[in-house]
Amino acid sequence: MTSDKKRRLSTLLCALGLLAGCRSYDGAKVRQEHAADYPQTLLVKTEEILSQQEALGLEDCIRIALANSLDIKSSEIQQRIAKLERSTAFANFLPTVDLNYQYTAFDPQLVRSIGGFEAAMSDKRVREVTWQIQTSIFNPATWFLYSMHSRGQEIADLVDEYTRQMTVLRITASYFYCLSLGEYERALESQIKAATALQEEIAAFCKEGMVSEWQAGQAAVMAQAKQIELRRTARTLEQAKADLLTAMGLSPMADITLCPETPLEPTEGTLDTLITEALLCHPQLQISDRKVAIEEEKVKMAVSSFLPVFVGFASRTDSSDSFLKYSNYWTGGLAGTLSIFDGFANINEYKAAKERRKESYLEREQATMTIILEVIRAHLALQNAKEEMALAQSALDVATKRSTEAQQKWREGLVSYSDMADVLAATDKARMQAISARFQYQVSTATLLNAMGKTKTDYEETGHDG
Repeated sequence: MTSDKKRRLSTLLCALGLLAGCRSYDGAKVRQEHAADYPQTLLVKTEEILSQQEALGLEDCIRIALANSLDIKSSEIQQRIAKLERSTAFANFLPTVDLNYQYTAFDPQLVRSIGGFEAAMSDKRVREVTWQIQTSIFNPATWFLYSMHSRGQEIADLVDEYTRQMTVLRITASYFYCLSLGEYERALESQIKAATALQEEIAAFCKEGMVSEWQAGQAAVMAQAKQIELRRTARTLEQAKADLLTAMGLSPMADITLCPETPLEPTEGTLDTLITEALLCHPQLQISDRKVAIEEEKVKMAVSSFLPVFVGFASRTDSSDSFLKYSNYWTGGLAGTLSIFDGFANINEYKAAKERRKESYLEREQATMTIILEVIRAHLALQNAKEEMALAQSALDVATKRSTEAQQKWREGLVSYSDMADVLAATDKARMQAISARFQYQVSTATLLNAMGKTKTDYEETGHDG
């Protein structure tokens, strides 16, 4: 066996050995390692970010979410992929250059018998290097393909912006929900103090025989119900904070402290003005415009299937074969292709492209009607929330005055226990309704801004970046 054959055989055996020795995938081990490492890593990252500020306002939460949200990171990856796909499509306009290296060994050497004489046809070992250059001269499909990917990159940018807006809306709703639960919790703590004081007073009256035993029991049950409601509210607040942290891309197991900020202000204008702004600004409609443009390009690509394609090519070959008169030479030419008959595939594809274009127009109209309906719904919901907030505040003011008067009469013995319990229950209910109404008003304001595509996302970067 020659040395060249031995070398090739050893190379083949080494490659087979490397393939056979590849480590197999252990799914259970991978899952165990990830389950052990990721929660702790995420918690350390969360604590580092939250330690930079004692209490977070709405804008702080939004900044952290914009920097750490997994949904936003995913949309950013899609942005980069779309950009790379457009660059790949642009490569069709550029010439391609290939280098081909070939080494040939003949054993035995090629020999031909001519007139009783033997003559070698080439060297026993030949090395050949070929440069191949090819460029598209006429291929309309490349222009349409590049235009499609350009629109695709624009869609990826708009999807990223829309993802950011939806993230801001989610953070806003969770933030105000946490604040309302915090107010609810503080109100319950105050109510528990009043209920406990009333229970002790009723118990003293019961010992003196001034009230019946069931009334004292009722006061104890009312105080116990407030305590249970407080613990339930605390657990709900803990869950709400976990939801907020998750939306911010942080660990839901961490603790977060929130501080109230200036409430959101609704946008001004008539309903027609709001709808017009939404149709001009909403990312979903801008995405629909790009989808229509893509379908237009697909129709053009289907038309280009009927046109010829011309490609220019050139190659330079350099050979070490000494039997050749010229060791290197150029080859060039022009190649053209025209599809004469492909079983009507190009015709049917053209018809299908036109139908898909019609479908894209209908989808844009459907999206437009959906946005109009969302703006109308959000506008009406905001009006309802505004009126309900004003009504709830007025009811709370009346209930507070009534409670103050009833407590004074209670101390004077002019109000029965059942009447006093009803007054306290009504006051508590009014206070909770006022808190809920303020929360609904803020969420309705954020929802209207989002329906119009005007949710603010351009917050300055701070030290909270992940």
